[in-house]
Amino acid sequence: MKWLVCVTALSLLLLSTVLGDELLLDKVKIRNLPAAGTAYEILPAPSDFSVASGMPSWSTDDPLGEIDTVGTTWYDYQHNGTIGRMIVTDTSGNIHVDWMNGLDNGATQRHVYYNIRDESGTWLFGNTGQAVEAAQRGGYCMLDVGSDGRPYPAFHVIRAGNPRAHTAVAADLFPPAAAFAFWDAPYEYVGGVDIQIYWPQIAADQQDRIQIFDSQEMANAGDPMHVYYLNGAYNISSSEIEFNARTLVDTQMTISQGCAASNVSDRVAIAWMEPRDPFVDWNQYNNDVYVVISEDGITWDFSNPLNVTDFIPPDTLLLPDTTAANKDTLRSYNDVSLFFDDNDNLHVAFTTPAYYSIEELISINNSLIWHWEEVNGWYSLVADGWWGGVPFECGAWQRFVQRPCLSQDPSTGYLYCLYQAYDTSDVSTGGYPQGELFVSVSTDYGVRWSVGTNITNTHAPGAEPGHCLSERDPSMAELVDGYLRILYVLDTDAGGIPQNEGAWTLSSVIYQEVPVNLIPTTPLMPRYPMHVDSTGFPGE
Repeated sequence: MKWLVCVTALSLLLLSTVLGDELLLDKVKIRNLPAAGTAYEILPAPSDFSVASGMPSWSTDDPLGEIDTVGTTWYDYQHNGTIGRMIVTDTSGNIHVDWMNGLDNGATQRHVYYNIRDESGTWLFGNTGQAVEAAQRGGYCMLDVGSDGRPYPAFHVIRAGNPRAHTAVAADLFPPAAAFAFWDAPYEYVGGVDIQIYWPQIAADQQDRIQIFDSQEMANAGDPMHVYYLNGAYNISSSEIEFNARTLVDTQMTISQGCAASNVSDRVAIAWMEPRDPFVDWNQYNNDVYVVISEDGITWDFSNPLNVTDFIPPDTLLLPDTTAANKDTLRSYNDVSLFFDDNDNLHVAFTTPAYYSIEELISINNSLIWHWEEVNGWYSLVADGWWGGVPFECGAWQRFVQRPCLSQDPSTGYLYCLYQAYDTSDVSTGGYPQGELFVSVSTDYGVRWSVGTNITNTHAPGAEPGHCLSERDPSMAELVDGYLRILYVLDTDAGGIPQNEGAWTLSSVIYQEVPVNLIPTTPLMPRYPMHVDSTGFPGE
């Protein structure tokens, strides 16, 4: 079965530049740009990928469930790609969150902050939170907890006297006091100079090992980035985290690595976006999702990763029929979510824009979110963001639907996928669409997914800086206990401030608790194969 999608003609090559610890993405140039004053052509969404007639119906209802403000930040960004877990629950019923907090206009002071809600529903550090580190600069944080409820925030820091960023992990010495100490992961040296390895993704496994998968920023913009694995553990006797040595795993072109640990065994998984044409065509868009699973959290075979997506490459022998020659016209891009279910099976969710190899074209906005499960290797459609041509961009590293995050309610077995979607009818005065958060549910371990439910429903079309209502960088706790527990930034000027999009404004860090009975299980998303030959399609 062959299907194609329409995209506005776009230049394939995007150039990255580096500024401090941020990756800045140049704007995509549109080929054959119309003369000034000429309207852009708005392309319709292909009928094969239209759910409820293409563009979603954006409700104006109040957000679902209950909302608390747990902190603030002048730095709206939280991650460049994969979000991972910034909110976790422990066995005592506490809820832990962390975030990157820009403390002032311009974020000259930027640090990792933490908050915790106890069983009574009280946030112990009010609506401001507590600093985790006192380095010169900190950010891009993750979080997990040990079996004793001890929180382990992971992030990267820049220490005074050293302008280079490094992965660090903190531990609360006396939980829940938020009496944090933090330790740098081992430095790696080339020519006597330590190389920057940071942007950590982490998971605490069943043996209380802290599994870490982080990334090295390369010297030249646009170079592939090395990804590294290491682990460590908190030593109660010495009150410190002790790390093992790093291992170079592979390379990637976007900050998309992910990590997850099982809650029922010692299994651990890591994933990243593997460039499909290394040493020939390094670019950010031509990627497969690669996964490595360790059965014991210690033994890894990095030389034999599993290609989860395995997109079918073009066949130039079929030219001049470009429709046939392109083969698969999707590629994975910039984010991945990993989750082990209650049967100890791995699930992976990822985002795919279009990639036309023959024409060297991409879709800069349109995207889909897919789910893959380990048992059968099936793919299923989670979210449809194929809304046609729109005369603006979502922003650097952004797509219409993106940033999936998987969780499960063990009492029902239902899987949930949180994701972000951009409302193209709700655009700021700065020209950026404002984000909404959606949740889709699967009642059959991911074979089919419901059409997503808008859980935030905030709208401020034409809003000035300081008045936007744009949800971004969402994360959801792994355990669903009748409630979805979600953390995100409510950006008050749409766009990513590190990418010079929008203005500096103070934004809220929001905790939202959504009863699962408010997420309908129907209607279901259409059944479409991810590959042109139906590989991995349920029942095929």
